[in-house]
This record gives sequence, structure tokens and C-alpha cells, in this order.
Amino acid sequence: MTYEETFATITRLADDLARRGFTKLPAERELAERLNVSRSSIRRALAELEEKGVVHRKRGRTGGAYLTAAESAPDTTFSDEVDPAEGRRVERPLGTVVGVPQMLRSQGFESGTRLLSASYEHPTAEEREYFGLGPDDLIAAIVRIRFADGDSLSLESFRVSATRFPQLLERSLIGSLYDLLVEHYGVRPATADEQIRVVSASPRVAAALAVEVGTPLLKVNRNSYDGFGAPVEMSVDYFRADRTVLHVPAQPGNGQEPGAHRLQHRLDTAADAQRGIAADA
Repeated sequence: MTYEETFATITRLADDLARRGFTKLPAERELAERLNVSRSSIRRALAELEEKGVVHRKRGRTGGAYLTAAESAPDTTFSDEVDPAEGRRVERPLGTVVGVPQMLRSQGFESGTRLLSASYEHPTAEEREYFGLGPDDLIAAIVRIRFADGDSLSLESFRVSATRFPQLLERSLIGSLYDLLVEHYGVRPATADEQIRVVSASPRVAAALAVEVGTPLLKVNRNSYDGFGAPVEMSVDYFRADRTVLHVPAQPGNGQEPGAHRLQHRLDTAADAQRGIAADA
């Protein structure tokens, strides 16, 4: 990332955090890690933002880069007057299989990644059945935090067969894992089944995302398949609800979709029951 890109990213982050009621940017070291740039670039960007009046920096135990836009806002005793949804959100398309870096780039965000863990593990019974694994086979398990413009976006747990993707954990795990599977194994996820629920952040997930316990999250359980229908991954992602918008392209239905069949079956069953009641009467 060039310095100009670093400065633009931190500027967007400062504006976004101020609009969502935050008063301070993350620490220099944290920003450097999230954006994968040097601390000197972060210091230079913060100095320029201070010259422009966007932040002012303090030293000491309570030091840091404070957002002047947030501090200039009128004081309020009602915390719920600040709408956390007012900030710039990431649009997550449904019905398509796309990696987070590509999704962020297409929307003008800078992506960042922090690897939390990478290990080989024994699969669960569900994973053995899904991947067709034997009792001695292993799962490659990867847990990461994804950042958009330096602010946490999602916690992802990515699990694939270590038999199908040998030595996966010995490779760089910072970029797109989908691109990694294509480049080194010639496998591209083509379709996916996803289940999405709204959940509250547990203490462990909240700590990873640097949000409060109980923060609303979008939990996405995803199973993806290659072009031949063979399973590729079992993943669980937790997206921050205050930073994510789900985009669902809708198309006219013809009544042949699985959901439509189930709905029609329930309607037909109810109609048959009603006719039976009327006949008995």
C-alpha cells in the first residue's frame, strides 16, 4: 500500500468512526498491523491529519489520536442518540461466492487481515461426513479477523480437508484463501449454501472483534462446492451488523424453486384438510 493509499484509508476510518460516535483512532501499532504498513507511514498520516484538524494527538497513558469531529459534537447524556448504523457499511452480496478482499476492493475499502490461529485438527462427525474423511484424516482450520479500512469487519473460521489441500497451513494465509486454493490446488469454489442468523457477540468473539459483549452480529454458516459439486469448505463467519449490509439480488420466480415447492405443499395440505372438514360437515 502506498502512503497516499494509507492516508486515504485512515482519513475514511476517522470520518467513519466520528460519525458512529467514537472519539479516538486505534493505536499506531494496531493501525500498522491492520493495514499491513509500517508505523512510520501511520505516524506520517496522523501528523498530516493533525495539520488538517481531523485529529489531535496526546501523549501519556491516555494518549492517542483523538477525533476532533467527535469532540466538537454537542454533549449528550443519551447514548442512544448516536446511531451506530450511520457509518459507511460494507455490502455483502448473497448468492455469489467471492472472497472478502475482492469484495472490499470492489467497494473502495482497503482490506486487512490478522491471523489468529492455523492448526490441523481431527474433524467432527459432521465434517467427516461432509468431506468424506476417514478416521485418521485431518482438517486444516484457519481463524482470522478481517478489517475494512482498518476497522474490524468479521471473524472467520475456515475449515477444509487437509487431505485434499496438503500443506495449506505452510503457505501465506493473509490474503484471499479462495485465491490460494485456485493458485496452488486448481480448485475454485463455484457455489455455496449459506445460513444467516442474527446473534449476540459472545465474550470470545467480542474480544476478537474489539466490540462490546452482546453486540449484534450476522453469523454466516457456509458450505461451498467446486464446479463438480465436490465439497470445498465449511466456514463460520461473524460479520459486525453495524458495518455490514446484506445484498440479495431478487429475480422473478416460476414456482419451481425448492422453497416454493415446500410452500405450495403446505398450502395444498391445508386446502385438503379444509375440504375434508367441509365434507364431514
